[in-house]
Amino acid sequence: MDHFYVDQEDIQGQTLVLRGDEQKHLVRVLRKKVGDRISATDGLDNSYTVVIRSLDRHLAECEILETMPRLNEPMVDVTLAASLLRNPARLDFLVEKATEAGVRTIVPLLCERTVPKHEKHSRLEKIALAALKQSVRSHLPRISTLMEFDELVRHADHYGLRLIPHEGTDRSQFVGEVVKARADAESILIAVGPEGGFTERELELARENGFIPVSLGPRRLRSETAAVLAVGWCVGER
Repeated sequence: MDHFYVDQEDIQGQTLVLRGDEQKHLVRVLRKKVGDRISATDGLDNSYTVVIRSLDRHLAECEILETMPRLNEPMVDVTLAASLLRNPARLDFLVEKATEAGVRTIVPLLCERTVPKHEKHSRLEKIALAALKQSVRSHLPRISTLMEFDELVRHADHYGLRLIPHEGTDRSQFVGEVVKARADAESILIAVGPEGGFTERELELARENGFIPVSLGPRRLRSETAAVLAVGWCVGER
């Protein structure tokens, strides 16, 4: 079933209205008609099965048949804090795949070895929205404002589990085993560094603030690969 995004303000009682690009995609690309069923989400943990009741040049008015809270959402809340990358396309990939994997928040990071100092925030939000619809999720990840690494780690004590993947970590600290041992954690923060990795000072600061260094296996991974792999282990079947 095709999945659409709807602004919460366009949901009134049992009526849901699609506008703008969503309406255009519905009509011009998918050629949907009155009487067809689709699914939609407000991005705030609610998904809906709806039937199209009327169409015009600007609006698609639908009747809500079923409301499904947290559809296809993991039980654990995962925040991914990831450094900006030299190639913007790789950061785009990271945001897309992390959204599909189930993260709730993405925090672009500035680390000591981060090269670019700015990100295209609106572009990342559009990528997350497209990935939300692709993966039929009900929560649209929030893309945080750009944050310094030191600020992140010093204000992260509200997370139940804080992880920092690093290739120098002993394999006995494999991410899957660490997450399994802390299965009671309801929220997880993962911090992933830039191409050159975290500095020793950053790693020490993270440890001092309760972050657990974890291994992702014996192979050297690109930053975006490490990020998505770590998210996958944290979300698992939860």
